Amino acid sequence: MGSARVLFSLAAMSALFPAAARAGLAEADRKPAEATVTVSAEAQPVEVTRTPAPVRILEAEELARLGSRTLAELLEILQPGAVMTSGGPGNQGSAFLNGTLSRNVVVLLDGLRVNDPTATSPDLGALSLVGIARVELVLGPASVLYGSDAIGGVIALTSLGRGASGFHGQAGLKTGTDGQLGGTAQVQMTGDRGWIAAGAEAQKQESSFPNDAFRQAGGFLRLGTKLQTGLGAMELTGFYRNGGQTASVPFTTAGYPAARSYEPGRETRARQESWGASLRWSLAPTLLLENTLQVLSGSTGDPNGPLRQQTDRDFRRVEDQLTLHWTPSSAFRLSGRLEGREDTSHAKNYYDPSTYAAVRYRGEGRDLAGALESRWTIAEGLDWVAGLRRDAGHRDLTRYDSLLRSRAGSAEAGTWRTGLNWTLAPELRLYASAGQGFRMPSTTEFALNAQAESQDGRTYAILPERSRTFQVGATGQFASHWEYRLEAQRTRISDLLAYVYDTSFAWPALFTSHYANQGAIRAQSLEGALGWRGGTEVACGWDLILRSQETRDLDHNTGADRFGQQNTAILRHPFFTAAVSAFAQSKRWRASFRLDRVGPRYDLSDTTYQVISTGKPYRDLSVGLAHEPLKNLTLALRGEHLLQKRQTTQDWLSGRYDQEGDAALVYGFPAPGPRWTLAATWRW
Repeated sequence: MGSARVLFSLAAMSALFPAAARAGLAEADRKPAEATVTVSAEAQPVEVTRTPAPVRILEAEELARLGSRTLAELLEILQPGAVMTSGGPGNQGSAFLNGTLSRNVVVLLDGLRVNDPTATSPDLGALSLVGIARVELVLGPASVLYGSDAIGGVIALTSLGRGASGFHGQAGLKTGTDGQLGGTAQVQMTGDRGWIAAGAEAQKQESSFPNDAFRQAGGFLRLGTKLQTGLGAMELTGFYRNGGQTASVPFTTAGYPAARSYEPGRETRARQESWGASLRWSLAPTLLLENTLQVLSGSTGDPNGPLRQQTDRDFRRVEDQLTLHWTPSSAFRLSGRLEGREDTSHAKNYYDPSTYAAVRYRGEGRDLAGALESRWTIAEGLDWVAGLRRDAGHRDLTRYDSLLRSRAGSAEAGTWRTGLNWTLAPELRLYASAGQGFRMPSTTEFALNAQAESQDGRTYAILPERSRTFQVGATGQFASHWEYRLEAQRTRISDLLAYVYDTSFAWPALFTSHYANQGAIRAQSLEGALGWRGGTEVACGWDLILRSQETRDLDHNTGADRFGQQNTAILRHPFFTAAVSAFAQSKRWRASFRLDRVGPRYDLSDTTYQVISTGKPYRDLSVGLAHEPLKNLTLALRGEHLLQKRQTTQDWLSGRYDQEGDAALVYGFPAPGPRWTLAATWRW
């Protein structure tokens, strides 16, 4: 079983059950894990000990061990308290990194974003991990490299690559409580002239609610080859990936005063497909060219019924990313990047006041950006990183009823980033960084403002949201068996885009509700972690993580509402999070345990629509036991969410478990109950 060394602190997992050291390996052979781990979400891959940003990394072996189905499930382990899911399997999962907003996160697949341009924030519950070999979580501003939305951080997924020579693969079956049943398979073949990898998955699961089922299916194909030409070595890669899911949402809140109701048959649907090609070309020993072209498309259907015609939407994106790396010496690297992107979307999500019906529109967006980043080794162990970026984009809107096309809006943004990383010794590393971030208004926000302008002739211009962030941290080890990490971060986001409702009560109604730049918040956090590793024949260890954070509404900073009672931007940010994990592993057995405690936070009542405090903490207990009865065959038993109460339809309608903590991670949504799974995986 596991041969990977433990990745602790910045390089890996805060509150995970980390991969154990190989049983029987002498402690004298133990080396700092950070020294061999690279961060690919930088302009160029770089050792984690040389990046000035907080980073968490999971490699393929640990991903397989944890068995997470989606990115949301994985981040619940990787960053406790930062992910909130709205309901059972397959429902919306949002990340709130270090107190920032869920829309301040960019998700990358092999360097290109997979965010839905028609959504206000990425849905992590719909992003499958099939075919993913590596996950990186980079906390803090990353807009210099990845543009809009990368204020809170970047989640970078890396697909299976070339791999070892020969034919390899794995197949797995999973069954469990709540009717869980699923299977995955992937194969990889590598030869002298090229390689190919392919895989597929299918899963289903139910919950305690009648007719509340979740289904998911998807697959991927990747192939590549290396060419040696007179102009230098080239590496070509082609890729295709698709995935889709259906999740039931058999409940709603409606009426005045609002009341909950059970509506069987309501469901959400999501599908995404991407294909493209990338080129990596060594023009000279010091010059490397990378170019990736991707076509990304997707569709989303919110709960069916009378509101479906207002909320169905689809999109198609064509994006090209051209990067040139120049490395004149081992102490200096310079990377320049040009990006072009075109989005086309269709949606029905605003009303025509003359007919009171939803209007179907076509939105078109074009973005162009340029970035420059340098990395300089000032002295042995001391690295400096700096970068600049400029973005510009516009959105056009066409109404299908009138075929009238207009410029919905345009915006520009510039940003910068700088940081220092100082490795004093294998036992101590210090780092600090500062930077700006921004979020361009989305197609939907521009479209709603264009609709408001068409009603009263006023101009509703909106600007990009902006942020400033400062981070400091230290990581290291002592006394051979101990490792530690300490990080602090503060972010201030200004020009927040808020939805302003029309309160004129004009008749006939004007429907001039719109988005406006108003409000500012400050998010800050302090996080520390401590871990211990030991053992020879039986390796064992434990990790402890503590995080304190605050998200404050700067526009209502009085004693009564200093944390934002009047601003929903502060929702779902726990004030305190603690997690402890432990493992023990021999040559054929592994046992693991994890307990999270996510403290009280603010949330939004689904019946009164007021900001409330959940009052009680949320606790989450998971256990695991794995055995290798035969070579290459692994059996794994996992128990998840073991402290949550299992709710029935009547429990949710009555609200008896509201704010109960363990059963109400997101207030107003039924929490998934305890579940057990048994998985068998065969590798060859």
